[in-house]
Amino acid sequence: MRGSALALAALLAGCGASEPPLSAVLITLDTTNRDALGCFGQALALTPNLDRLAREGIAFEQARTVAPITLPAHASMLTGLVPLRHGVRDNALAPLASAAETLGERLASAGFENAAFVSAVVLAAPYGLDQGFDTYDAPRGSQGGATAHMLERPTSATVSAACDWLRARDRSRPFFLWVHGFEPHEPYAPAPEFLGRAQGNPYLGEVAALDHALGELLRVLDEEHGLARLVVIVSADHGEMLGEHGERTHSVLCYERALRVPLLVRLPGGARAGERVATPVCVTDVLPTVLDALGREVPAGLDGQSLLAPDPRRGTYFESYTGYLNYGWSPIAGWVDAQGKYLHGNASELFDLTKDPAERENLLPARAADGARFRAALQALSALPRVERGADEKLGDALRGDIEALGYAGAASSASLFPEPLAETGLPDARDRMDELERFYRAVLRHNNGKIAEAITELTELTRANPGNATALNVLATYLFAEKRVDEALATLERIPEHARERVTVQDLLGHCLEQLGRAAEAVPHFERALALKPGDAHQEQDLLRARALADPR
Repeated sequence: MRGSALALAALLAGCGASEPPLSAVLITLDTTNRDALGCFGQALALTPNLDRLAREGIAFEQARTVAPITLPAHASMLTGLVPLRHGVRDNALAPLASAAETLGERLASAGFENAAFVSAVVLAAPYGLDQGFDTYDAPRGSQGGATAHMLERPTSATVSAACDWLRARDRSRPFFLWVHGFEPHEPYAPAPEFLGRAQGNPYLGEVAALDHALGELLRVLDEEHGLARLVVIVSADHGEMLGEHGERTHSVLCYERALRVPLLVRLPGGARAGERVATPVCVTDVLPTVLDALGREVPAGLDGQSLLAPDPRRGTYFESYTGYLNYGWSPIAGWVDAQGKYLHGNASELFDLTKDPAERENLLPARAADGARFRAALQALSALPRVERGADEKLGDALRGDIEALGYAGAASSASLFPEPLAETGLPDARDRMDELERFYRAVLRHNNGKIAEAITELTELTRANPGNATALNVLATYLFAEKRVDEALATLERIPEHARERVTVQDLLGHCLEQLGRAAEAVPHFERALALKPGDAHQEQDLLRARALADPR
């Protein structure tokens, strides 16, 4: 244990036996930009509760996520490993493997009572983050199709459930509570009260709503346990691009607007209140920090380090494979440290973030030696051990359909499909394809607004220009099938690249198309595959039984 944690543990050891047991709370903020918080420079008074935690704790100026997407980032917080090593590379791909040891599991083995309350189906229990939690409370799946947005609930409702648990828990035991808020995620629809506070900015209005809900959580924590006996960590999973570098939301690009996150640590007794730390840190640091602050051993072999004494010489990893999996573009992987930031892809980039925080000037052509140093760091990370996934550990729940949605398309299911960080794929560079992504979003919105023919035309043109855009092909086929253009839908599905056909929606729609065309025997294998990807689903079972009966009416 580091010296600062030893001093903290000694202080706490002196507390009377009647004090509540030292416990921990993790608050995660979905899609929250650091500069949306007052403690990180926001001029509007939107986040009084989070700003209070910053005043009473430590604020980290150079905190970054590992991926601009919800599930991989949260998996890194709870395992202390980067996505390359824990194996969760995108939403709706595969669950966290049972071999991964989460923060919940480590604290459960120490006698903690653990509970998680999350606000979006993307973090529901089947995705594996429930490991080690006695209570895991999440929204239920909506059974939505390819254009449905992920089911979410207001953070106020999530906080209410968490507060009920706090009041009913076993007070003789220490606890670990994780609460997740989803509000700043698109579509932004804040209540008028919060929209007014944000002066009409809907994104900031949702940040204000999120902070307001967290105020009730902090009040009940203090009332039911006492903040003086809590380790409280607040971290966003990633930011929102808001149009910078051409990306309207997040998940594809790895520029600072999406990577930099607000990160706060409030220690028991208000220790180190008001500190500001400029050392580069990462969301992987959540697990070792909680253990360190609780006076427990931090295991070796993690990518994360305790935030109580971060190493200023370290570098941190980040990646996005969303463009590769869904749109036929090159993946992005990179490394950032105090000397700069390197993004590896079909067109690699190097930035001096001190002089060029907007990441406009690519220095790589003039600093080849620096590029080699960053690539060496990526190569060294690639050589480290990775969490092994069992052969039967697949995402096998009906919730998968809810993630195959605008903003978070479903993807293939085999980890073997992932190129290594330094692999040269020869695919188009995602950073040059933001217009294509915007066209896809526009087509889906047109369809949702009843302009079906326009949506089909837009997607047809888009997929003709990029035959590797699996998500656009999948959605186009869905629209064509709904318009009873079954032959065209089938032909579109057959154009989807082989590596991206392991989606429930693709296999299911292939089966329906073939069945509608009188080819039931050919439909059966596709319904079988869809059921294998979504075992136990009643609709998939009915489809399979019906197709088998049609194929063999005896």
